[in-house]
Amino acid sequence: MTIQLADEIIAFMEKYNDTYRDMVVFLTEKMAKVMDDDLLWLLESVDDEQALIMKIQSQENGRLAFFAGLGIDEDIKVKELIEKAPEERKVKLQMIYDDLTGYIARIRKLNGEITETVEKKLSVQEELVRGAGMTMAETYNGYGAKVKRTTGTKGFIGSV
Repeated sequence: MTIQLADEIIAFMEKYNDTYRDMVVFLTEKMAKVMDDDLLWLLESVDDEQALIMKIQSQENGRLAFFAGLGIDEDIKVKELIEKAPEERKVKLQMIYDDLTGYIARIRKLNGEITETVEKKLSVQEELVRGAGMTMAETYNGYGAKVKRTTGTKGFIGSV
């Protein structure tokens, strides 16, 4: 691998990493909004999250095409790519790889924390509803996840 080729890969991978960094920023904000029970923001942010997911998928397709255009096997591992790089670029490629793995780990952690927090909040709400003598009707959304809807007396403000 030449220095010029390594520089092209580095420039591409830096842009590639930017998308993952954007997702970390978004999920960090989402976690704060979940903690604040900011349902309006959460509802309004669904399109933004979908756009980021689609951008990540597009970036991965772009990476495959970019590598194919350079004659690099799409199944190459980062360690192999770094080994093939000129000595002058190995450290930079390693830093980019470390950043990417850090972003991915943070995304996984944030997604897990968000899911766990929402489940705990729903569990607390379910206990409060039961304590008020009402029940939760279970249904499922288009993704196969349980959606709970309160049933029972309508009370002062009506059905919510």
